[in-house]
Amino acid sequence: MSNDNTTEPGYDLGSANATTHAPFMDPGWLLVAAVQFYINYAVIGIAIVGTAANAVILYALFVYNAGEAKKRMVNWLIINQNLIDLCCCVTVVICLSVRVGNIQLVGALGYVLCTVFINENISLSFLNASVINLLTITVERYLKIVYPFWSKRNLKSWMIRAAMVFSWIAGILSISPISFLTTVMAEGACLPGELFWGNPELKVGYAVWNFFSFSVIPLIVFVCCYGHMVVEMRRQMRVMAGHNVGGGMQAQSASSQAQSKRIKWNIIKTMIIVSAFFIVCWFPINVFALIFDNMDKIELVIGYVVLLFLPYVNISLNPFIYSSNHEGVKRVLAGMFVCRRHDDGNTVAVVDTACRSYQ
Repeated sequence: MSNDNTTEPGYDLGSANATTHAPFMDPGWLLVAAVQFYINYAVIGIAIVGTAANAVILYALFVYNAGEAKKRMVNWLIINQNLIDLCCCVTVVICLSVRVGNIQLVGALGYVLCTVFINENISLSFLNASVINLLTITVERYLKIVYPFWSKRNLKSWMIRAAMVFSWIAGILSISPISFLTTVMAEGACLPGELFWGNPELKVGYAVWNFFSFSVIPLIVFVCCYGHMVVEMRRQMRVMAGHNVGGGMQAQSASSQAQSKRIKWNIIKTMIIVSAFFIVCWFPINVFALIFDNMDKIELVIGYVVLLFLPYVNISLNPFIYSSNHEGVKRVLAGMFVCRRHDDGNTVAVVDTACRSYQ
């Protein structure tokens, strides 16, 4: 994604364009400000729902991972993805609440509120961290599915943990330095970084780098890796199905391997859906912003503001994808539902057994 303040959700189009392109009372720019005003509150509502949903799914993932006989590192990668999404939703609520609150910015505290919250520095950092971790999950799954023997021998748990930490650090470093260098607080107002890029070539270069790093490269990785994984998994499933026609211990071993393949296939399907929604929600706004760098027409600005709605929907959508597609999460949520629904004397023994099976 292109992350200079002109191409991210943190860019306050209403205030910036109203002061630089048209008189304040121009009806067209007042319409832009009104659209953005209502979208801000809609996004706050979506982020609140996303916060609650991500918290529930995060709990379900922890419970599922704790109950696994074999601790698969991919579970921790998915947990990390969900934790990043949760942090992003929480910070979006905080950032937009501070913005719509019209707080008078004074001193060091005002500068921190401006650069970290009003310009959504922190939430945008988590968004980039989410993309990096999603790429990590994709590569990790690809190596384990397509090159199982190589990954078992060379892919160590410390590498996965290092990649998880790297996603947080890289996400912060991709946004924070530019935000602090270009954002200015003047007369109690927070001015977006778009107004203070001293070198236009540097600004364009940064925007292009972000577009390729967080849009084009993820798209290529998702398509190539998941496409190859789907072909390989189908081939492996056909081989397992052929072995199941035998008898005795060979058939039992093949059946156990087939069950393992089905679990892996389920995780792959879940991550394919997550990746697909990421592309659908992020690619339009990034392409739009890259093509129309100088949006001096009302129609372009309104289209940009409306497209900004999609990325916020995306960060709140992932928990619902997990709850409907991830087999482990569905089992834990079903267990939680059963434990709460059937709390009476006639079903205590049955419910107690069911609850223990999901813990």
